[in-house]
Amino acid sequence: MELSKGLLTNNKGGLLVENIEIILSEFNKNLINQFFYDELKISKFKLKSSHFFDSLSEKDLYFSQVENIEKILTPKGTGNILLEEFQLGISLKDVLIVLSFDEQDGDIVLNFPESELFKYERNNNQTRWKKLVRFLVSLREKYDIPKIVIGYEPATDEDTLLIEIDNEVTFYDTEIEKFIKNDE
Repeated sequence: MELSKGLLTNNKGGLLVENIEIILSEFNKNLINQFFYDELKISKFKLKSSHFFDSLSEKDLYFSQVENIEKILTPKGTGNILLEEFQLGISLKDVLIVLSFDEQDGDIVLNFPESELFKYERNNNQTRWKKLVRFLVSLREKYDIPKIVIGYEPATDEDTLLIEIDNEVTFYDTEIEKFIKNDE
């Protein structure tokens, strides 16, 4: 696979349908309710499906039945939410959010079709990417998220990683321009 014109292709030049993955690593579980309900306002978006497991009652739940995400993820827990549309600095469609937490922290993974970020002409793609990254940088700072990784699924692989937001880089426009140039 190689990144070509903003798209992944197989070794025969055929287009692969790929997803973009954003991983918010080691997110503090104590902040999860504030993050989902107040910051992201997740309750206002149209849900396609969801699944949580309440380890205390040993019952499967839909997101609409969850009153307190932190409580459902305690002591450990997972859940997923598929949204028809979602705002993350920009509007994205068909966003799958997967939560995986241990006693103190966990990962929040957002997964959506790459066409949500590579569907316009170059300047619009670049603007959308910059808005998304700036929004994620502000979330990282506000919620003290150690690292945010953006890439093709799986985003943590070296060859599919696009941007890593951490303490080391503060200006991401150059990194965005590197892979947007391939979109011309």
